[in-house]
Amino acid sequence: MHRDTVTGILLMALAVLYYKMADALPRSLLSDNVGADGFPKLLAGSLFVFSFFLLLMGILRRRATNTTEEQAKKAHEKQAALKAAGMLILGVAYLLSVSLIGYPLAVGLLIAAVLLYYKEALSLKVVITAGIGGIFFWVFFVLALEIPMPMGFWAKLFAGGV
Repeated sequence: MHRDTVTGILLMALAVLYYKMADALPRSLLSDNVGADGFPKLLAGSLFVFSFFLLLMGILRRRATNTTEEQAKKAHEKQAALKAAGMLILGVAYLLSVSLIGYPLAVGLLIAAVLLYYKEALSLKVVITAGIGGIFFWVFFVLALEIPMPMGFWAKLFAGGV
């Protein structure tokens, strides 16, 4: 079963449930012709109609006949998922290090790591970009927006004591 078919069925069920919940809203003598339940019912009906079209698209969608194309698509999806996981690991490393080494250095290292992760060769350009990026974002947040950022061990160095 195609995922559009499954999604369409689930969203249609959600639309029916939402309609029943809207229909259970209390009616007031002060309400107008539409009532408090009018707009939620309209939303439920719209969700049902769009879900029905999604269901039809899933049913009518032709399956790819070429298995090599399917395998290439799956390999591409797997590669994209692995790339996203790598970026997640870089983000976690940044979050774990920012309070220890300070915001400017952590952002600079993050920029360099992302550039290297996306196959940029280690060069002076990468080092300069990372350095300028770390300084730029620190100046932007701390000086321009007045949002304090952690300085890590650099705060002690600039304060005059180690």
